[in-house]
Amino acid sequence: MRSRFLSLFFCLSLIPLAIPPAEAASLGEQRILYDQAKRALAKGDAGPYLRNRQALRDYPLEPHLAYDELTARLKSASNREIEEFLAEHGDLPQIGWMKLRWLRWLAERGDWRTFVDYYDPALNFTELDCLYGQYQLTHGRKAEGHASAEKLWLVGKSQPEACDTLFGLWAAEGQLSEQKRWQRLRLAADARNYGLATHLAKSTPSLEREGLLMVEVAQKPQMLLSQSSRFAPASERMGDVVGLGLRRLARQEPDKALALLDDYARRMRFSSEEKVAIAREIGLTLAKRFDSRALAVMAEYDPELRDKTVAEWRTRLLLRLGRWDEAHRLTSRMPQELASSNRWRYWQARSLQLAQPQSQQATGLYQPVARERDFYGFLAADRIQAPYQLNHKPMALDPRVMQKVRNTAGIRRALEFHARGQVVDARREWYHVSRLFSREEMVAQARLAYDMGWYFPAIRTISQAQYWDDLDIRFPMAHQGSLTRAARNRGLHSSWVFAITRQESAFMNDARSGAGAGGLMQLMPATAQETARKFGIPLSSPRQVYDPDTNIQLGAAYLSQVHAQFGGNRVLASAAYNAGPGRVRQWLRGADHLAFDVWVESIPFDETRQYVQNVLSYSVIYGHKLNAPQPLVEWHERYFDDQ
Repeated sequence: MRSRFLSLFFCLSLIPLAIPPAEAASLGEQRILYDQAKRALAKGDAGPYLRNRQALRDYPLEPHLAYDELTARLKSASNREIEEFLAEHGDLPQIGWMKLRWLRWLAERGDWRTFVDYYDPALNFTELDCLYGQYQLTHGRKAEGHASAEKLWLVGKSQPEACDTLFGLWAAEGQLSEQKRWQRLRLAADARNYGLATHLAKSTPSLEREGLLMVEVAQKPQMLLSQSSRFAPASERMGDVVGLGLRRLARQEPDKALALLDDYARRMRFSSEEKVAIAREIGLTLAKRFDSRALAVMAEYDPELRDKTVAEWRTRLLLRLGRWDEAHRLTSRMPQELASSNRWRYWQARSLQLAQPQSQQATGLYQPVARERDFYGFLAADRIQAPYQLNHKPMALDPRVMQKVRNTAGIRRALEFHARGQVVDARREWYHVSRLFSREEMVAQARLAYDMGWYFPAIRTISQAQYWDDLDIRFPMAHQGSLTRAARNRGLHSSWVFAITRQESAFMNDARSGAGAGGLMQLMPATAQETARKFGIPLSSPRQVYDPDTNIQLGAAYLSQVHAQFGGNRVLASAAYNAGPGRVRQWLRGADHLAFDVWVESIPFDETRQYVQNVLSYSVIYGHKLNAPQPLVEWHERYFDDQ
C-alpha cells in the first residue's frame, strides 16, 4: 500500500504546478514553478512561464525567465518591448548579450538613432565598437570615426567581420597609411598571430618582404645566427624584424641573443619602441636570472626609464648584486608613479641605509612608510623599531543604505540563488550588481555578505570598493577551529596557516585554479593524494578535497612538510608553497647570506613575490586577531644562504 502511495505521489509531482490567479504562491511553490518554467524555456516552450507569470511576479528570479522568453523571440520583438524590458531588468548579469544581438539587428536595419541611444563602450563588444565607428564615419563625425577606427586597427589580433566595413571606409578616406599597416603587422607577429601578420604582409606589396621575414624570424629566431645577410639593407622596419628575432632568441638562448645584439645594433636602426622592447625582454630575461649583464642592456635601451617594469628590475638586480649606492641613485630617478609607491619609498630608504650605514637620513625616509599597513610598512616599522600600524577602522554605515542594498533586485536574486544552493549563479549576480553601487553601498554589500558568513564575496566587494581599513571583513576568522587545530597539530603558527588560506582562496570553499588546484588551501590533486598517504589523512575521493576540514588538514600537513624542508623559515616555505621547492632552491643559489627583504624583492615570478609579501603581512594581521602577536619575520628568518 505504501509503495502504491509513493508511486502516485511521484507521478503527481511530475504534473506541472499551476496556481489559480486568485491565490498568492508561497516561496516554495514559486521555486517549483520557476524550475518547471526554466526547464521548459530551455526546450523552447514558454507555456509554463506564461501561464504562471502572475504567480511568479514577486519571485526574485522571475526576470531570468522573462529574459529567456524574450531572447527566444528577440528578432521579432518590437523596439518598445525591448526598451521596456531593459528599463525594468537592465541590471541582469547577462543583459549585455541581449544588447549585442539587438544592437546588431538595429545596425542591419539602419536604425542608428536607437542604436546610438543604447550603445555603450562599457559593453565591451568589439563588434559593437566597430559598428559605432561606422556610424560615426557615415553621419558626419569624421574625426571621431577616424580615431575609433585607428584604435580598433592597432591590435595584434583578428577583429570581427563587422570591423571590415569600418576599416574599408577608413581606408577609402586615406587614413590607413602604410605605417599603420606595418604597426599592426608588427603587433600581430609580436602576439604570435602569424596568420594575420602574413595576411597583412601579402596584402601590401611594399611591406611583403620585411613582413614575411618578420613572421619567419619570429618562429625561427636562430636564423639570426646563420642567415644574417637576409637582414639587409638596414632600415627601421628591418630593425623591428631583427629586434623581434633577438627578443625571441633571448627566451631560448639568452647568451646567444646577447652576443648578437651588439653586432646587429651597429648595423640596424632600431625604433624607439623596439629599443624599449629589447630592454624589456632581453634585459628582463637576464635580470630574472640575476645576470649582471642585464644592467647594461636595460641602461642602453631604456635610459629614460620609459618602461616601469624595466626600471623596477634594474633596481632589483642592483639590490640582489649588493650595489647599494647605484640602487639608491636609481630609486631617486624613478617615474613618480613608482617613486610614490610604498615599495620604492621603502627601497629608497633601505638602499641608502645599506650604502651609507652611518647616515641618519634613512630613518626620516622610513617613518612615513612605517605608518602604512602593508609589507613595506611593516618592514619600515621593523627598521625603526616602531609598532605596526594596523589602522582598523570599519566604515560607519547608514542603516538606510544597508536596507537599500538589501532590497536591490540584484542582491535579492543573489540571495535567492544562494538559498537554493546555486552558489556560482549567486556569485555572478553579486559581482554584477556591485557595478551599480556607490562606494558606501559596496561596503554595505560587503558587510551583508560578511554577516552571512559568505566571506569570499565580502572580501572581493570591499576590495573593489577600495576600502582597506575594515579588517574584520577583509580578514575574517573563517574556519577558526579547524585552522587553529590543524596548525597546532603540525607545529605551525596559526596566524601563518590563516594567512596562507586567506591568500590562496580568500575562504572560497569551492575555489579551483586554472591549473587544477582546489579548495581552501588550493591543493593539486597529486599533492593531496600524496599528502593524505604520507600523513594518514582519510581521502576517499578527489571531491573530498573541497570539504573544508579535509582540505585544511591536508593543506596544513603539506605546509608543515615544506616548512621543515626549509629549516622552519616561513619566508622560503611560503614561496615554496606557491612556486614549488625546486624553484625556491634555484632562487637561493648564490644568496650568500642575503637579507630576506632583498631576496623577496628579487623573486623572478611576480605572482610569487606578491604572494610571499601578502602572506607575511597577513600573518601579522591574523596574529593580532588571534591575540598572538606575530612579527613580520622571526630573527632566524632574516638571512639565509644557498640551500
